[in-house]
Amino acid sequence: MNNQTYYFPYKYKIRTSTPVSEYLIIFRLAELYLIRAEAEANQNKLAQAEADINLIRKRAGLSNISATDLSGLLTIIEHERQIELFAEWGHRWFDLKRTGRADAILSSVKGSNWQSTDQLYPVPLGELQTNPFLIQNPGY
Repeated sequence: MNNQTYYFPYKYKIRTSTPVSEYLIIFRLAELYLIRAEAEANQNKLAQAEADINLIRKRAGLSNISATDLSGLLTIIEHERQIELFAEWGHRWFDLKRTGRADAILSSVKGSNWQSTDQLYPVPLGELQTNPFLIQNPGY
């Protein structure tokens, strides 16, 4: 083997059950707290945002965080979303796109295989044919 570590979501334990008997999570309370923490941070309510993050961390048996500025707190929130919502509905991808950090993060992971246009989806051919004012996204 190549001695490379691969991570997988152990939170989905039932893999062969028919019908699937494991509960499918769409929206979790932790996600609600993370959304609220980010909104509070962006309103400069750093103490409230920190309290929301610490509530989630306490539930997981982790120590409290302490941020001194908005930038640091937003970085902490981004990381908490990454680990809390791991393998759930593509949250990480949408977070990177929403915050404009997809290029910075993915270019370091993907190397020369990453292009900024990889963030875009193709415009369906049928839509391009129907509307002459549409143009195809770069990279397609």
